Amino acid sequence: NMAAAEGKGVDRECFVSWRRTVCSILGKKATKYTLDLICNILGVDRGLKPSFLVDFGCYDNVKMTAFVQELLKSKLLQHRLAVLTVESDVFVLNTASSVAHLRAVQSDTDNFVVDVTFKLSEPRIARTFCTQTVRSWAVGVDKSITALRSSMALQGNIAPGESWNISTLFGLLVGYPVLYWYDHTQHSTCLSMVPLLVYDIYVCLDMSPETAVWEKQQNACPEGRHHHKHKLYSFSVPAKLKQHFDKQICRWFEKLQELFAYQNVFCCLEMKCTNMTLPTVAL
Repeated sequence: NMAAAEGKGVDRECFVSWRRTVCSILGKKATKYTLDLICNILGVDRGLKPSFLVDFGCYDNVKMTAFVQELLKSKLLQHRLAVLTVESDVFVLNTASSVAHLRAVQSDTDNFVVDVTFKLSEPRIARTFCTQTVRSWAVGVDKSITALRSSMALQGNIAPGESWNISTLFGLLVGYPVLYWYDHTQHSTCLSMVPLLVYDIYVCLDMSPETAVWEKQQNACPEGRHHHKHKLYSFSVPAKLKQHFDKQICRWFEKLQELFAYQNVFCCLEMKCTNMTLPTVAL
């Protein structure tokens, strides 16, 4: 039932608590990000994604740790989330979901990596060595997050090895079913003007009518005017390689549907696939 969250979601009292926490910890200017933070962090809290990369607002690990701590104190979260720093980037993560995802990556036998190294004439399925390298990173990250979880600490960090590809690592952390890999000593990829299939996964935050009116929310939602549509995931695969990854993307989405059925904050889960060709592709 895609509308399982109906009548639950985020009521006005809950929204006000979130907004107050955002304002007091992250500052008044951050209140414009309240809905983004609610959707991203509750998506992680409810296990729909292992982690969320804080890619707006320039908030460091100290601020985000204080923010997560206050959310826990205010009982706005169901799980004890943690903050992970990778170099200068900050993730909010669900340690249980992250460990489960990383262990699935380690045990999976399918190839889930696309080599987009600049010197290649076109993207290709990564060679076994490359895939095994990414799986070895998953082992290392799993150990770090398991230690963080055991210590009950709210904040930890990962120091990537010199040969690690940061873009691939980030894709691994946020739970993408297909990852891009490239020679990190080259500052570009071979994705320029390559036809891509872009997969966007959407959910709607179920907001009570008074909250939606108060926040002037009018985002289109298949099942209700008062829902805020949120992009939960966005990833791509080269169109030429689609057939190689179809089954695992379907399996990944089926697993997401199972997780979705256990929560009551979001409704209207959907996956959209569009064709796109870009002169430059940021990873």
